[in-house]
Amino acid sequence: MIQKMLFIKWLLMVYFLLMMKKMQQNQQTSSLQIAFASSQEPDEGDAAYLVDGDPSTFWHTMYSITLAKYPHWVDFDAGKQKVIKGFTYLARQDGSLNGCIKDYEIYVSNDNKTWGEPILKGHFAKTAKLQKVMLNKPVKARYFRLRALNEQNGQDYASGSEFTLITE
Repeated sequence: MIQKMLFIKWLLMVYFLLMMKKMQQNQQTSSLQIAFASSQEPDEGDAAYLVDGDPSTFWHTMYSITLAKYPHWVDFDAGKQKVIKGFTYLARQDGSLNGCIKDYEIYVSNDNKTWGEPILKGHFAKTAKLQKVMLNKPVKARYFRLRALNEQNGQDYASGSEFTLITE
C-alpha cells in the first residue's frame, strides 16, 4: 500500500514538472513574434507558424509562384531586449523533412536594422526531433535572425515547425 502511494505521488510530481515545462515553452513561444521573413508560401507556409506553439503547422519558403533561392531568413521579435542564451528549432512534423535547414547563421539586433556579423554559425542534424542550440555566451538583444544557408537534401526550400528562444 505504501509503495502504491509513493508511486502515485511520484507520478503526480512528474506530471507537475512536465506541465511546468510545457507552460515555460508556451510563454517563450507566445512572446515571440515574426518581424520579417525573406520568403513564405502563401496560404500554407506562413512564418507565424514557427511561433504558434503548434508542431503540426510549419513555415515553408515560397515554391508555388516562384522558387525562392537561398539564403532564407526569419527575423524574430522578442518584444523587448532580453538576455538570449540559445534557441530551439523543430523541423516539420508531418513526416517530410523537405526544407529541413542544414547550415545556418544567427544574428542579433536591437533596432531590427543593424545586424552586424553572425554571432554563431552552425548546422542542424537531419532529424524531426527538437534541436537545442546554446550560444557560446549570452547576448542582450530584442531581435533574433535565423539565416538558413542550405537544406539537408540540397533543395532550395527552407521550413520549420517551431522556434523558441532560450532566455534568462
